[in-house]
Amino acid sequence: MTKRVIECNICGEPLSAATDDELLTQVQRHYASEHEDAAFSEDQAREMIEREAYAAGDA
Repeated sequence: MTKRVIECNICGEPLSAATDDELLTQVQRHYASEHEDAAFSEDQAREMIEREAYAAGDA
């Protein structure tokens, strides 16, 4: 099964989910809990996912 992965631009933590919509939720939660001062809009998060997320198979 393939999953979508993106690394946090601030701390490098990998975030993963089955779909881009689920990945959006992961990104929003991560930034809200770990990087409150670097919050951004849902549209900005979607653009980041579109640019930077990649497919990764289960290891």
